[in-house]
Amino acid sequence: MTNETPISANPHAAQLQNIWMDCLSGIIGQVAGFPITVEASVAAEAVPGDKPPVCMVITASKALQGDMAIVALEPGALVLAQVLVTEPPDTSAAFDKDRRDAYEELIRQVLGQIATSLKKAAGGEVDVKPSGSEVPSWAGAIRTGIRITSEKFEPILLTLIVSPELIKSLQPRPAEAAQPPGGRSSNLELLLDVKLDATIRFGQKSMLLREILELHPGTAVALDRQVQEPVELLVGGRIVAQGDVVIIDGNYGIRITEILSPLQRIESLGK
Repeated sequence: MTNETPISANPHAAQLQNIWMDCLSGIIGQVAGFPITVEASVAAEAVPGDKPPVCMVITASKALQGDMAIVALEPGALVLAQVLVTEPPDTSAAFDKDRRDAYEELIRQVLGQIATSLKKAAGGEVDVKPSGSEVPSWAGAIRTGIRITSEKFEPILLTLIVSPELIKSLQPRPAEAAQPPGGRSSNLELLLDVKLDATIRFGQKSMLLREILELHPGTAVALDRQVQEPVELLVGGRIVAQGDVVIIDGNYGIRITEILSPLQRIESLGK
């Protein structure tokens, strides 16, 4: 049985729903080894006779404040646990402690990606940590649904519950909050056409003078950044964004994945 409340009627809940879908798709897609689809759905509801749902309450702090919860019916949580430990999906298996731990580990991996995505949405560092396992009954909470499908298992329905505090925290701040401190907005307008050098940094390495003098054509220098890690965009020697390397009309470029808010960028350049 499902709750027929409109899907993601609140734009901030829809934003969180999309973040969860993207992060679930990325993490599960990496560990599954077979195609999956993650899409919006209505919020699932347990029916009489069902086993208690599996819930993880998550608390956001720093740039965002509030709570949310991800709730799965036990058969769906079992299958996701089996995907993580590379067991064949089988809802007749016992959802024992090891499989519950595996499910919670999968959600924690998803939370790592969600924290990164929320940092972009909030314009600052966001911590998201598990803080409970009881299905919440927050007054005014918004419920949205997520459905995970594959040819390997029956559809899995997850319910995302978002507290009013977190919804409020996601709302845009007044326009004046984006202005530089000290009311210098008019002066800033005069500087917006000033050209600044932007540099993409793939990585860095500390070297002895001896090692630098020994460099020659063909020498390979290992940097401190893995291939899959984002590169950094620096302006005035300060990191203002991170992203992925792309090719644009035959030239190297960067697709931004994380960026400081306008105010943080201005403050960074002023240091």
